[in-house]
Amino acid sequence: MTHRMGRSRPGETGLVRGCCLGLVLLVGLVAATVILGQRVLAAPDLGAAPRGPSHGSSEVVIAATLAGAASSQLLNGEHASVTLSERDLTLIASARNPSPNRFRNPQARVRNGDIVVSANTDVGPFGVTAVARITLFVNTTSAGTQLTAQVIDYAVGQLGLPGFVGDRLDPRGSETLNLTALFASNLALKALSQSLDCVAVRPDGVHVGFHRPGVSATASICA
Repeated sequence: MTHRMGRSRPGETGLVRGCCLGLVLLVGLVAATVILGQRVLAAPDLGAAPRGPSHGSSEVVIAATLAGAASSQLLNGEHASVTLSERDLTLIASARNPSPNRFRNPQARVRNGDIVVSANTDVGPFGVTAVARITLFVNTTSAGTQLTAQVIDYAVGQLGLPGFVGDRLDPRGSETLNLTALFASNLALKALSQSLDCVAVRPDGVHVGFHRPGVSATASICA
C-alpha cells in the first residue's frame, strides 16, 4: 500500500509540469522585459555633438547664404556645390520639427552616409532619446526637381524599432529635414533647385550640387 501511495498520478505529473513551464515562461518574460527596458532607457551612441560651420541663425539666413555661394560659383563655372553642416541641419530639424511638444531638442549628425536625427521624448514616466536615420535623394516629378528626405529606420535609446512601429510613433518624421521648404524660403535658391545635380551625405555635411541651365548634370560635383 505504501508503494502505491508513493507513485505520482498522471494528472498530478501533468499539473507539476504545467506549473513549471508557466514559471519558466514568466521568468523569461520578466527577463526579456528588463533587458528591453534597459536598452530603451540607455543613451544611444551618437558620438560628438553636431559640428561644422554655421551658415546662419535661421532657415532664411542659411538659404540666403547657400544661394549666394552657389550663384557666385555658377558665375565662374558650369557647376556649383554647397554644404550644409551638422549645425545647419540641427537648426533646420529644430525649425521643421513636426511635433515639438513630443520631440524636444532635436540634433542632427552625419553618420555612415545618412543623417541621424535624435530628440528627447517620453515613454510613460521615463525620459528617452528617439532616433531616426534619414536618407536624402534627388526626386524629379511633374512639379519639378526637389530634395526628398526619407526615414529608413527608427530607434528608442539603443533599441531598434520596426519601420511600421516608428511610422506610427512619428508619421511625419521625414518633415524634420524638409530641405525643399528650406530652398523655397529664398527665391534665388528656389530657382537654382530646378537645376539640381546631386545630393550626397559626406563626413563634413550634406553636399548639394547645381548646374547652369542647358548644362548636363553631374554627380561628381557632390563628391
